[in-house]
Parts: sequence; C-alpha cells; structure tokens
Amino acid sequence: MHALIFTGGPLPLFDLPLPEAQLVIAADSGGDHAGELGLEVDLIIGDFDSCSAKAIEKANEVRKFPTDKDVTDLELALAATIEKGLSSVTIITSARGRFDHTFGNIIVASSNRWHDLEIDLFIDNSYAKIIRNDAKLIGAPSDTLTLFAMGGTAFGITSKGLKWELDGIDLNVGSGLGISNEFTTNEVEIHLDEGTIVSVQSFDSKQP
Repeated sequence: MHALIFTGGPLPLFDLPLPEAQLVIAADSGGDHAGELGLEVDLIIGDFDSCSAKAIEKANEVRKFPTDKDVTDLELALAATIEKGLSSVTIITSARGRFDHTFGNIIVASSNRWHDLEIDLFIDNSYAKIIRNDAKLIGAPSDTLTLFAMGGTAFGITSKGLKWELDGIDLNVGSGLGISNEFTTNEVEIHLDEGTIVSVQSFDSKQP
C-alpha cells in the first residue's frame, strides 16, 4: 500500500512519472497541487493557512489543526499515513520556495519516527530516497547521485553500479564524501549496515 503526499509551497515542477498510489494526502496547499494534476485527494490535513476553499471542499476527508502547533503539516501527513496502515510514501515537494521549508521537509522525512515507512521524495526534477538498509535506484548512466548521512554516522555503506564504488565506508554527518557520484548502469544498489542516509539523484536522461 503506497501513498502520495503533496506538500504546500510552490507547485512542484517535474516531468517524472508518479508511482501508483492507493491514497493521496495533501498537506495544506498541497491539495491545490494535487488538483492541478487531476488527482482526487483522500485526505487534506493542516492549518489551511494557504490552501484554497475549493481544495478543502473537494477532499474526501478534512482534518484541520490550529495554526499555532508544534509540528509541520508534513509531519501530520506522515503520521496519518502510518495511522491508515500504509507501508510506503512518495512526497511531492518543490525547492523553488523557502529554503527552510525544503530543507525541513528532507529532515522531517529522514526522522527515525518514520522508520517503518519506506519514503522517497520528488523535489521538482530531483529524486531523493531515505535509505536505512537496502535500496535499488533506477536511472541512466551519467545520472548524478549524492549521499548524505542523516542524524548520525551511517556505517558500512556499499554500492554497486556507481562510478566510484563504496566498499563498506562510514559516512559522517557533514561529510562531502558522498557528493556527486555517478550512475554507470541503469540500476544502482545501495546497502548500509546501520544509520540513515538520504540519496539525491539528478536525472541526466529524465528517466527515473
């Protein structure tokens, strides 16, 4: 069971095909973004400080929260995904708005609170994935791949299909060691023994 979560902020600009999903969740003005793509919103959630009345009216389920709250709308959406029993989620967001919102979305998505969820993100035409053990990434030769450790050192990272293969390395938070690697095949395999990393893939061919 897979969910799509549309965040607020600017409309994401992407030409990558979205995965099939059994549930569409909109975080605030993400409801307008989903509507522009012709998608039916199963749940719209947030404080509704930026979404249209039309988006709220068209959603199948509405959950409104106070503007003064201690969690973001994305956190509310991810919690709802777990509550509804889904096992994976794709977050659709943009880097064209406030940097702190974009960065915050990545930090929130990588939190250990969601360790039972498989999470990836479309950030305009970049693709990110939260990796906690094993992952397969689909792309094309010369696609760029960067790996960041999140929340602490990521131990024992190995790869298959990269220009500069990783052979059991440990990646520290703040290290540039994982920046700007490249696909050499159409599929890259990543494994880590312990920790969390975020992979960020830029498509040379526009094919995920």
